[in-house]
Amino acid sequence: MKRTGRSVYLSGEVSFAESHASLNGQTYFQNILVDERRGYAYKVTFVSAFPQVTIPLTPMNMPFALQSFSRRELLRMSDAELELYCGRRANLGGGSLAANNRTIAIYGFGGERASTECNYQNQYVIKGDAMVTQSLSLCVDMETLGQSASTATYYIELEEYEVTSDEEIMLILAERAGDAAGLAD
Repeated sequence: MKRTGRSVYLSGEVSFAESHASLNGQTYFQNILVDERRGYAYKVTFVSAFPQVTIPLTPMNMPFALQSFSRRELLRMSDAELELYCGRRANLGGGSLAANNRTIAIYGFGGERASTECNYQNQYVIKGDAMVTQSLSLCVDMETLGQSASTATYYIELEEYEVTSDEEIMLILAERAGDAAGLAD
């Protein structure tokens, strides 16, 4: 693995209306990056909401998980898989976001007021060994604001790496290792 020196900066806004998958009006998933070039991978170095400086207390900064799902994967997921991947099965003996290999980072924390007023620069966690090979998506918690007020903004920094075919295969396998965890009853 060799760092190319290129950095990628992603920013934007996602909403329930444009989501690729959703779970019972509590959580929605939306793909934000697709890079199917072979021989490249990305390391996430920073995750934040993109602040609304003109209206700082608007509910535009919903908590989210940064995950490595493609749009196609999101569209094919069953409700049980969506529930598992958003961490809602943790209290039922299923997977949590922390144990899910597809979760790369988390931004924000619980509670409506907390998510709209938190410090943009330090309310995130990134798995240090996680690498992105092809896709990034957001899993957004709508909390109690409902679908119309559940817009999330994001700002993400990535470092690009050149990887060999063998390294790329190993990264993809590591990324998908926990896909079926907790689905069997």
